[in-house]
Amino acid sequence: MTPLIQWMRVAALAVTLAWPSLALAEEAPPQPAPVAEAPPVAAPSDAPDAAGEPATEAPQPEIQPAPKRHAGIQGIKLPGGIRINGRFDVAYERSGYTKDPAEGTDRLRNFHHFVFLSRSGEDPFFFTAEIIDQTFYEIGARIRPKGKDWSATFRAGKILVPFGPEPLFHHSYGGLSGFDQDLLPLVWAQLGGSASLTWNLRPVQLRADIYMVHGYELEEQDAILDLRGDFSSLSKVRMAVGGRLSASWGPLTLNYSAYFNRLGFDRRLFMQAADLTVYRIPGVPFLRDLALSIGFMRADISGAGDVADYYHFGDYLELRYFPADWVSLHYRGGLKTFDNREGVFIDERRLGAGDRSAHTLGVTFRLYGASLAVQHTWRLEKKDELDDDFFRITLAYDF
Repeated sequence: MTPLIQWMRVAALAVTLAWPSLALAEEAPPQPAPVAEAPPVAAPSDAPDAAGEPATEAPQPEIQPAPKRHAGIQGIKLPGGIRINGRFDVAYERSGYTKDPAEGTDRLRNFHHFVFLSRSGEDPFFFTAEIIDQTFYEIGARIRPKGKDWSATFRAGKILVPFGPEPLFHHSYGGLSGFDQDLLPLVWAQLGGSASLTWNLRPVQLRADIYMVHGYELEEQDAILDLRGDFSSLSKVRMAVGGRLSASWGPLTLNYSAYFNRLGFDRRLFMQAADLTVYRIPGVPFLRDLALSIGFMRADISGAGDVADYYHFGDYLELRYFPADWVSLHYRGGLKTFDNREGVFIDERRLGAGDRSAHTLGVTFRLYGASLAVQHTWRLEKKDELDDDFFRITLAYDF
């Protein structure tokens, strides 16, 4: 099949899926919630989809609520303060090529089939869980003194690790987001506990998170740590400790995260990240339609005398532009490097298959709980280019 026919088929499918959104959507989405404590169901339902867009955006306090078509996903309310939320999607993907999509193969994929069950009533206790795959589940308590500008939250269970931006727990380090990213776990949730303290200083909001969770372990002293899956066994658990400091001022949010883990063999992991988000500055032409996210993470593995120290690195830059209130255009790019011995973010002497940059262009349409995302991603290896570019159309629904 010729490249022209391939692209005609893709274009026809994109137009067919996009037409209902183009015809009906009209109002502006609300701004994302600030760093202050969100309802327990907000974190999973706000996780970005495979195209990197948030699944839903919770309205910010003291801002007029959004029209019904674009309000935050409310879910199904049940007696006793119980709420059910969900996210499902299906994606058509053309993958396994370099530059020319005609050389790729077709497949259908499902990234999200999540159902979230939560309870948060008048009493201080709550629970939240993803009940299909049990990707996370937690119980907790909140302390909100009357007349005070601070609140505290405590969680225990298989918690979402508070590392990186809030509340987007699908990370973008390395330039790929959602279920495409290959530097950190796809959904980073581990057994453990956390405590959060939030101060509302008006107009600045501050938050501090500390946590202890099930951590990583090396199988051999000179092994290269895989951050996606080299966790210690349940029979011989190695615990990790970490924290995150966050500050929010209007449309600006800044996060700094740190994580420490003893890996065995006298080796240790120290990982840190910084993230800045600027979301649609109100009252400023052009900037009121622009969202910017930028961040980096570095994981240093050191110790053990004669064994060489090394580090992994990932960063990202994402721009989203809203030419109309129901559609967003986005670009995301980033660098991922693996097993570096020198330098700050890349070791030119040790380039290998794990070192690459990624660049994505896409467009997303939204209507009520439905969204349609069309994107193309280029993955550029620093050594030995692979056939791993892909084109994707994702249709998702949140409730």
